[in-house]
Amino acid sequence: MHHDVGIATQEAEEFLRHLEVLGRSGYTLRSYRLGLADFGSWLADEGMSLGAVRRRHIEAYVGKFGVGRAATTVNHRLSVLASFFAFLIRRDTEVGDGAWAGRTSPVPAQADAEAVLHRMAGRDAPVRRGRAELRRRPPRRLPREVDPDVAELLIREAGSWRDRAILLLLTRTGQRVGDWHPEHGRHGVLGMRLADFDRRRSAITVLLKGARDEHRVPVTSDFWPVFDRYLAEERGDPPTEAAWVGHRRGAGKPLRYSAFEAALRYLGERLGIRVTAHMFRHGLAQQVYETAGVKVAQEILGHKHVSTTADTYAHVDQQTMVAALAGVEVRRRAQLAIPPEQVMAGRRYAFAYDVSTIAELEAVAACHIVGEAGDE
Repeated sequence: MHHDVGIATQEAEEFLRHLEVLGRSGYTLRSYRLGLADFGSWLADEGMSLGAVRRRHIEAYVGKFGVGRAATTVNHRLSVLASFFAFLIRRDTEVGDGAWAGRTSPVPAQADAEAVLHRMAGRDAPVRRGRAELRRRPPRRLPREVDPDVAELLIREAGSWRDRAILLLLTRTGQRVGDWHPEHGRHGVLGMRLADFDRRRSAITVLLKGARDEHRVPVTSDFWPVFDRYLAEERGDPPTEAAWVGHRRGAGKPLRYSAFEAALRYLGERLGIRVTAHMFRHGLAQQVYETAGVKVAQEILGHKHVSTTADTYAHVDQQTMVAALAGVEVRRRAQLAIPPEQVMAGRRYAFAYDVSTIAELEAVAACHIVGEAGDE
């Protein structure tokens, strides 16, 4: 790639170093690097330099990139570009020199981003965005979860004590499955070390998504015997602090997400069950929300904002909806049974009062009218 077209390697690396200084995780740096590389390739194909980019070029790129991709993927790519151009503008403006000094970002801003991210359904008014907004609205889907009986079956039928112990943690604590990655760090259940198990308090400590904050959650007593069997019969004494280690080709090495997901998929296919690791988290989260409320669910799941928990799990269950619709039908049938003259008289009022109540209301209204006439 020539330096007069696309994105110069120096600019991209400078931006990524800036993100690293800000404490962004390895996963974030990797996704931003891939996003910039793709945008740079598009610019090179168009024979365009970075300094020549305008809003219409961003729109053209998003139009091509977004074909067949999910809304969340498109929005993330826009966030990558918005952060990159904001960095260039701030850098050049501070020194008063450079191609981006004093310029406006070609990426359309997302108005009131914090309010959009952390609004609560039923409490806050919907956000009205401009027609030129490039970000797409992701479809709202209810989270898929594992039925409790199915979860217990998967635990019993797992092919190793290691997998049983991991499935128990996913089912009993609702934490993310996570990963142990040599480049991007560790988080979630698979990112646990042996030191993260507190048997005395019957609790575990996991790193939350982003590999920054530690999160402690209690564990039920049925986990520890299974964990002990794994330690005694399968783990051995490998040269790693990772709690979970691989089998066969990965023996003695930290267990990776891809290997565990493959084992879980095989187990599900053997039992005729379609399952992913994240479904266990949703299953526990929904039960906690329904029994203990949104604040407790937020604390267990490790969500930074309570609105994230509420927006994901605060949907009305089917039984409640059926009961509400049945109540409307009962009222409708009761109103149909009211005599026509009572229906006519009752149209003044918001509720279907009986005849005696309507008479009393009419009398009160008449007295009020007479009193007003006397005051005049």
